[in-house]
Amino acid sequence: MKAGSCLIVTFDGLRRDRATPSLMPNLARFMTEGSDFINSRSVFPSETRVAVTSTATGCPPAAHGLVANQYLHPATPGRPFQTADYRDLMAAAALGQLIDRPSLGDRLAAAGRTMAVVSTATPGATWMMNPNARTLGHPVFSVYGPPVSTSPLHEAALAAFGPVPEAGTPNNGRIDYATRVLTELVYAGETPDVCILWLSDPDITSHGFGVFGAETEQAQAHADAAFGKILELWRAGRGPENLIVMSDHGQITGSRQVEPARLLPQWASRMSTGSFNGIYLDDRSSGGKQAAIDVLSDLDWVGLIFADADAGKPLEGAMPWSLVGNGHPRGPDVGFTLSATPPSDAAGDECYFSAHIQPGGGMHGGLNRGELSTVLAGAGPAFKAGFKSDVPCWLPDIAPTVMAILGLGAEGMEGRVLGEGLVGGPAAPAFEKKLHSICHLGHEQHLSYWQIGNRTIVDCGWTSGSGAWR
Repeated sequence: MKAGSCLIVTFDGLRRDRATPSLMPNLARFMTEGSDFINSRSVFPSETRVAVTSTATGCPPAAHGLVANQYLHPATPGRPFQTADYRDLMAAAALGQLIDRPSLGDRLAAAGRTMAVVSTATPGATWMMNPNARTLGHPVFSVYGPPVSTSPLHEAALAAFGPVPEAGTPNNGRIDYATRVLTELVYAGETPDVCILWLSDPDITSHGFGVFGAETEQAQAHADAAFGKILELWRAGRGPENLIVMSDHGQITGSRQVEPARLLPQWASRMSTGSFNGIYLDDRSSGGKQAAIDVLSDLDWVGLIFADADAGKPLEGAMPWSLVGNGHPRGPDVGFTLSATPPSDAAGDECYFSAHIQPGGGMHGGLNRGELSTVLAGAGPAFKAGFKSDVPCWLPDIAPTVMAILGLGAEGMEGRVLGEGLVGGPAAPAFEKKLHSICHLGHEQHLSYWQIGNRTIVDCGWTSGSGAWR
């Protein structure tokens, strides 16, 4: 084991209340044995490539600039910029407009440290886990192969295990293959200082069969079994010193389909659509933004609306971008979610959706608690044992915590070190729960968040009034 080394295992799309002993016994047991951060949250929008970039940079979208899974960008004139496609990411990087903060791989390389990635995620998500891996000499394995994979590791995997299995829902074959790459190749050599293993389930299966579908539960069980093999390696002392588990977002049930571009034809050519939607206005003045907000406020399928006037001043009927850690210059002038049910303790949270799923499939991207709720826990010599923290945290806190474990600085990262969960770390910081509510033209919007020093972390958001779910 290399001192301070960390493996981050990600279960894509796993919300915390689904990580139960009955569904995922290995994961549930691990979380109780180490430091468990029970109020962990995703970023906004709660989309995978945004989440990956926020995790890797230690910053929210307002700082790193990858503002959604798809948005309008100078690199792809005439069509939305697709972050799932590594070619779009390369085109943005060539313009110097991919991300504005160094990624974890860059920081580690500058300190003479190493990083590896093994992933079953999309090519774009894998690329963003270490965008400069190829120039840094860091190994990457992607089930999609080169150039997302680095050739030496991919060729070694093909030689050892044969061809990569076809994708499936559940994605068992690819998850098993990636687990072997991690345990039998990556950790068979010199241990990297940091490694990311990204498991695409339960996310892709939940999209097809729903959060509570039998197939999704089977996918969870299989991902948990793969994690069990990693635990065996780790407990035998043949892997990293420290093991961190996380998810990037949760999911709720998509029950009603809507087509924002068709219903808002005046902006169809200047919109990016999804669970999070962005409008890029020709008239970017405060008046132009206010006119768009007024239109959106009258639509029952519109959820929370975000915009700022000049100099960050508020606009009637819009939440400030700063409350959700977004609002980068590459982002839209006006953004909005699709309406979802208010928060509850019940399992039946639902939302409008515009993606190509069937009603009943799982969705994410918005601000419902089920979409934002994530898993985050760590164990090993750096972490307290049997410790449970209720201090709110989110994805940008992971990278600075890893840097601290390695004894490296995290200047420029906006997340905080989760020191309360580390051996010898400081006492837990104070935090306060707050609610920001606005009403405009009968459209009521609510954002529940925590204040921790000068940081805000969103718990959940919802609408009521004439714009409420109905």
